[in-house]
Amino acid sequence: MKPLWKRPGLYISIVTGILTALFIYELYKLSLLPAAILAGIIITVLLMWILSAICLIKEDLHLAWRIVGGLLAVCLALASAGGMYYANTGNKALEELSDQEGKSIVAVYVLNNHVIEDVKDLEGRKIGVLKTMSAQGTDVCIEELKKAGVNITTEEFDSSYRMTQALKGQAIDGMILDQGYLDTLLEMPGMENLDEEIVPVVQYYYDAPKTNTAETVDTAIEPFTVYISGIDTRENKLLRNSRSDVNLLATVNPESHEILLVSIPRDYYVETVCEPDMGCMNGAMDKLTHTGLHGPETTEMTMEKLFDIEINYNVRVNFSSLVKVVDELGGITVYNPEEFTNQNGGAYHFESGEIELNGDQALAFVRERYVFTDGDRARGRNQMRVLSAIIDKLLSPKILTNFNGIMNSLSSSFQTNMSDKEIKALVAAQIADPAKWSIYSYSVTGSGGTDFAAELGDNAYVMYPDENTVYNAKADIKAVLNGEVAPFINPQ
Repeated sequence: MKPLWKRPGLYISIVTGILTALFIYELYKLSLLPAAILAGIIITVLLMWILSAICLIKEDLHLAWRIVGGLLAVCLALASAGGMYYANTGNKALEELSDQEGKSIVAVYVLNNHVIEDVKDLEGRKIGVLKTMSAQGTDVCIEELKKAGVNITTEEFDSSYRMTQALKGQAIDGMILDQGYLDTLLEMPGMENLDEEIVPVVQYYYDAPKTNTAETVDTAIEPFTVYISGIDTRENKLLRNSRSDVNLLATVNPESHEILLVSIPRDYYVETVCEPDMGCMNGAMDKLTHTGLHGPETTEMTMEKLFDIEINYNVRVNFSSLVKVVDELGGITVYNPEEFTNQNGGAYHFESGEIELNGDQALAFVRERYVFTDGDRARGRNQMRVLSAIIDKLLSPKILTNFNGIMNSLSSSFQTNMSDKEIKALVAAQIADPAKWSIYSYSVTGSGGTDFAAELGDNAYVMYPDENTVYNAKADIKAVLNGEVAPFINPQ
């Protein structure tokens, strides 16, 4: 027998065996393939390794067999390395997707008059603070200023609108405010140019307080409901404390292969429900979109009371980064009931009927509201159509052909408190049983008016819920949870 150092076939077999073992481990960890398919792959690669090892190690075999063994080992090593990378990348993307962490940005805003241009210029200044904002954000800001050697005096306000008015009137020198409030203020009278009138002299990221409201279910077989919060941030940031432009309830029944999407207008006038540490005014009446300023869990609990349901999970969607998702999916098909040319970015003309959309077109499609008679409600319905089309493609086994690209794009556009294990169980069940899903939709409606919005501390446009449509939505959700056809769905 030759010395070990003169037997390269042995070392090749060992290296190939290690790569094969690592590939099997990562594939098992990914947990997406049905047991029969996974077992078939494992048996096949093990047999290939055994055969290559015999051909390379056994000394009395013909040269031709050694060549066959070497080629087989090289192919297996390359395939295992590629498969290991594929599975590992997929696992990491799923972990990021189910990451519950979320940052918020708090800043000290001052008038854009060049009087205060540096953090040191804040020394001794009177700075407004908001009672209803998360105390954590305010505390972080004040603490960081102290670390920089800057001492301020504070004046409390119970209204972000009045605090901003005080800044514009120079009754205070600055204000501490979460970035999520700015879009809300821009819609108020006299605040149309606010983003030009004030500037952040200093800003800090902080971990916004959160409560894990997830009610775990076996997503492969048990029905569940998800709150989907759609945020249209052009900075491509998924900040935890921010207004929700799109509010959807997705009820999923994996046994009957039904999905119901219920759309709730952002201006719906509802009773706020939240935990004490979230900083909101529990029991106060406000627009639904304002509840998102205290995290998605606040909106989730608010809608649980509105619809008398249990919501299992929440998902935050950044519509600005959906471009990548749609492109990775190879485009989507949506039904457009009304021909229009968008005015909000780009110049796309959308014919009525079924249309194909790439990423840029999909973003233009979901952003447009000005050309429609019912404005924001029409935009909400289009956003629901795009999400339905994305969901439809994601539920197809074809996603495995570009799994890593799709998952990486999803991880930058979506965040959820659903665990990676629960996501994997749902995907694995769909791969095992690729039956077509029925996707229904329903939109609750209401009537417009003006009322006191607690978060603003002032009157604002609101939508009073139409109780009949709320009742219909409840009936639809109950039906899908029970595996029945929703009775009040909107025409597609």
